Amino acid sequence: MKKLFLCSCLTFCAISPLFAQEDASDKERQVKGRMAWFVYTNMPEGLENPVSVMSGQIISQLLLSKLSPSDPVKIPADGILRIVRKVENPKDPGKPEYLTLAQAIVPEAVSSAMIILMPVAKSSSGLLFQTKVQDLDALKGGDCMFLNMTNLKIGIELGKAKLEVNPGQVTTHNPLGSSESISLPIRLSYFHPKRNEWAMITASTVALYSTRRELCIFNWDARFNRVDYESITFPVAP
Repeated sequence: MKKLFLCSCLTFCAISPLFAQEDASDKERQVKGRMAWFVYTNMPEGLENPVSVMSGQIISQLLLSKLSPSDPVKIPADGILRIVRKVENPKDPGKPEYLTLAQAIVPEAVSSAMIILMPVAKSSSGLLFQTKVQDLDALKGGDCMFLNMTNLKIGIELGKAKLEVNPGQVTTHNPLGSSESISLPIRLSYFHPKRNEWAMITASTVALYSTRRELCIFNWDARFNRVDYESITFPVAP
């Protein structure tokens, strides 16, 4: 069990006057260099999907999913990636401005990043997401990463292993050993602060492979007043 690098970024929304270039052929272009993938835990009401992602001065359309990573996006030299929305520029209608809905800063040492988007409460700033940046190169085949974005302690029973993840922390575990694959029972729970006992979230069986990395993100679902989670499978690059 080990702790992984985790970088968080919560920024205020701003209108950017950057004169970005909209790239209609983004899906056809092979991304080279440093790359990032996006995934969300919940989609804010009214947000368009595909979203517009600003990388440097390039804007591309990106379809977001909560079950699988998006297509890769090139990380610019400054490491800043934004989800934006075009707005009118009353001073110069020919040069639109862009409203920042989310922003992530990828550290220079990270070449492959997973950017996790988590909705924030509505505010006058207009910011829709908080972001977490996970270094994918820190995860090897068969790793299971558990990220706790709630205010409660999370418990994981994976086969014979028993793990606890404190609020805001991340823990990984790899039960494969020398095996190429394995199937194990898994039980997810949270510690109920009022009942002072563990409460089960779900229990099932999970198949793990040396060719994949598994990410499990725990978050608080305010709509139903409960702990929720998202499981994401990310392949290991050949």
